[in-house]
Amino acid sequence: MEKLAMIFNRFAEQEAEGSSPLYEYWSLNIAQDIELLTLIQLIPPNQPKPNLFFAAVQYLACEKQHHLARYYKNVTSSEFAQSFIHLKDFCQQYRGSLQDIFQMKLVQTNELNRAAYLYPIFHRIQTKHQKPLSLMEIGTSAGLLLNLDQYYYEISEGEMKHIYGNEKSKVRIVAENNGQSIGALSALNINHRIGIDLNIVDLQKEEDYWWMQALIWPEHKTRKQQLENVQALNSKVRKTLLEGDFLTFIPKMMEQQDHTTQLIIFHTHVANQFSNELKQQLLQMLSEVSYKQPIYHVYNNMYDNYVHVDYVRNGQTEVLKTLQTVDNHGKYFAWN
Repeated sequence: MEKLAMIFNRFAEQEAEGSSPLYEYWSLNIAQDIELLTLIQLIPPNQPKPNLFFAAVQYLACEKQHHLARYYKNVTSSEFAQSFIHLKDFCQQYRGSLQDIFQMKLVQTNELNRAAYLYPIFHRIQTKHQKPLSLMEIGTSAGLLLNLDQYYYEISEGEMKHIYGNEKSKVRIVAENNGQSIGALSALNINHRIGIDLNIVDLQKEEDYWWMQALIWPEHKTRKQQLENVQALNSKVRKTLLEGDFLTFIPKMMEQQDHTTQLIIFHTHVANQFSNELKQQLLQMLSEVSYKQPIYHVYNNMYDNYVHVDYVRNGQTEVLKTLQTVDNHGKYFAWN
């Protein structure tokens, strides 16, 4: 119980602070509430407990049209204390339903704004090799980051703004680059898009769509609107989404890869759910398949929160780039 309390205190201080005042307040109070901690202990160990708990409550409260749901639309700090009382009442009333959600649902966010730093990374790779790209994403969820060439980008660098991507797109990615200039970026040429996940999310299914909305924090109105805007676009972009183990799928898919393209295997904020053994198995597998075709491996949360770009060829890994300053939700990054 003490360890779980520490998790919520850390979540409040390192993740929710400055991003979600409501979840920050709730987390600090949950850390001192034995009844709620006892309930939250039932969340599977491979899932980030604060994220799954808050999503489950938001999802169920909105579905039941419980009075707790109003705090997700608009809440002021003066209402935080009362909101926590309603949270406790809700959890007592729907304890069984919450336990069911804990076992059925996964934390599978598709943070579209992470495309803000992925786009220039992929563009540099495309420019270097002068080849179309093949994208393969681990932990793809609904596959939204596989559509990154279909979005409109507005990246601020001080007083300067870089505009690129699809200017007609309703999905707008707005972010700040606090590092070196990324310069002008041309269109990405993506031939193949493959996403792998243990549980593929289908945004055309109402249940899946509202679960994805529930994973977004209450104050993040723009992110919620982004998900609504991307719903129709996502279904029109041709891609292959595979449900199962990436250690099985990637070697098989490599056998079918088009060698006239440059392969990029990427994953963002997924490896924090991997065991150390699984991380090593991933790296070993990439090393082995790189004898068939060179791979770019773009990732974070394997060892740290930095975004890494590695080039794997003939079993050897070359570290090419590390972005040390990157917001978890993609609101800013520092290019180098």
